[in-house]
Amino acid sequence: MEAKKYPNWKPGQRKRPLIKTHNEEEFERELLPENFLDNPIWTLRDKRCGVLAIKVGMMPVWDDTWGVRHPTTVLWLDRNIVLGHKTVEKHGYNAVKVAAGERKLKNVGKCILGQYQHDPKLAKSPPYTVREFRVTDESNLLPLNSTIHARHFVPGQNVDVSGISKGKGFQGAMKRHNFKGMPATHGTSLSHRALGSTGQCQDPGKVFKGKKMAGRMGTDRVTVQNLRILKIDRGRNLIFVKGHVPGQNGNFVEIRDAIKKPLWRTDKVLDSLERPPLPSFDYDPEIDGAGMCHEEFMPLGEEDPLDPDYMDTTIAIKAQA
Repeated sequence: MEAKKYPNWKPGQRKRPLIKTHNEEEFERELLPENFLDNPIWTLRDKRCGVLAIKVGMMPVWDDTWGVRHPTTVLWLDRNIVLGHKTVEKHGYNAVKVAAGERKLKNVGKCILGQYQHDPKLAKSPPYTVREFRVTDESNLLPLNSTIHARHFVPGQNVDVSGISKGKGFQGAMKRHNFKGMPATHGTSLSHRALGSTGQCQDPGKVFKGKKMAGRMGTDRVTVQNLRILKIDRGRNLIFVKGHVPGQNGNFVEIRDAIKKPLWRTDKVLDSLERPPLPSFDYDPEIDGAGMCHEEFMPLGEEDPLDPDYMDTTIAIKAQA
């Protein structure tokens, strides 16, 4: 009964004592936690700083090992600079303010320019947008005025991308809410794509709020989760994400470490890292942001994705051996 009270439990940790596992290290971490203070397990509740990127567009990428075609979205990190910090003592939470892009000096007010006087680069070319990314620990705060490059993320890991979806204007109920529409048979006259009835009889005699009807569609904040980073171009600050990303080409999106399936502690991440680089990757000034192409691809594995009988043949070979 004492074990079910969960004393000193924190989000992301195991509540009950470990009984069965295939990894001996998990028992050691639970019985002797003092031996792993320098390398704790990265839980799903841990957060580090994200980045702001511009959606360039989509393109196919073929890997060199198996020749598989991957539909990818290209994201460009346009001058991500750490603008400020927020701490628990002052603000009640830990966060990093990141500025990205560039705006014309004549289009920025004096009150906004006053926030960038501490950095001469930002004072002459103010950023286009500023976002705040929460972190779980003060040790994860990036140094002030430092630049975040594309290698902040690891090839092969999963990320969550948030952005403003495309605006589609005033649309009908079929396009906006996936309604089926009216029957396309005899008797339906000029109302095939009509909404249908929206209310009841005299009681209640009204249409309830929130009814799915025609209206403005799009321009909503959308988050696509568990997008895998296919490759990273460190020299040109490009991130190639497998799959689609919300928003128009040229708009800013927010990239964060995935909270559901980050893929840490697996062989799908480059170098099989157990946790992301904290607070960020050790950048090389001759490579990162230098403008020359320097790509790093995600691990592709030994299994051929185009051979459906690959696993059956390997099992048969091991059985004969």
